[in-house]
Amino acid sequence: MSRFAYYRLTAISIGILILNSIAIDPAAAKNLVTIVDRQTPASSKPGLDIGLQPIVPYKVSQQSNGDSTANGRNSAGIGITARVGTLGAGVEVAKSLSPQFNGRLGLNFGNVGFNRTDSGINYDSQLNFSSVQLFGDYYPFGNSTFRVTGGLVAQNNRFSVTGKPGGNGTYTIDGVQYPASAIGTLSGEYKYGNSIAPYLGIGIGKSTNEGFGFNADLGIMFTGAPKVSLNASNPAFNNNPITRNQLDNQVRQTENDLRGFNVYPVLSVGLSYGF
Repeated sequence: MSRFAYYRLTAISIGILILNSIAIDPAAAKNLVTIVDRQTPASSKPGLDIGLQPIVPYKVSQQSNGDSTANGRNSAGIGITARVGTLGAGVEVAKSLSPQFNGRLGLNFGNVGFNRTDSGINYDSQLNFSSVQLFGDYYPFGNSTFRVTGGLVAQNNRFSVTGKPGGNGTYTIDGVQYPASAIGTLSGEYKYGNSIAPYLGIGIGKSTNEGFGFNADLGIMFTGAPKVSLNASNPAFNNNPITRNQLDNQVRQTENDLRGFNVYPVLSVGLSYGF
């Protein structure tokens, strides 16, 4: 037997032993090791050159709550989002619970102010945002980032108005006009009836995907009807039984006017980063 044939037979025997020892299909074995059988150039002596290529790990699917990345590595399944919307500015942390479910915990804050003048009274208005949200996202369409969201919002959002008299300004309370000098500063506030409000909405984006991403939410928060308060800075007006009753009547009228506003629209956009 020639040296060339002997080497070839030896290589084939080794290959068979390797396949038997790892007990996998030969087609899959090439993912672990490649044996290159090539003859040397004609100018050289006949022989066999066996080259062992770098071992390529056989791809094995792994169970994980993280999101799979393009390179086959599983991410931590955690995302952080900075957002702005009708609940104010906010930041939230999301965790992947399964390929189709995410949990989110967020904090919203901020305020928006504006003013106007009516009947000689300067009204300073301010909307204050303060809430904590706990949401669950369901992704029904496989790799799509469309989601259906439900959850709860612990909120203390409130709208306040302060009337500051100027010159000969007048207030109209329960249909009765009073000079500003008799009342002083008039302060009103309303806040929503449900301190813990259910939320239902839809959105796009999955902040637990690795890298930067865009997120948007559209939904409604079931806040309940607003509760109103109204007080005068002049103690004589505020505590007098007759004028106090007029202030309370005005509160009831305002609450009745706002009774239909028992839901709050939520729209927000954000930039996320997933790990």
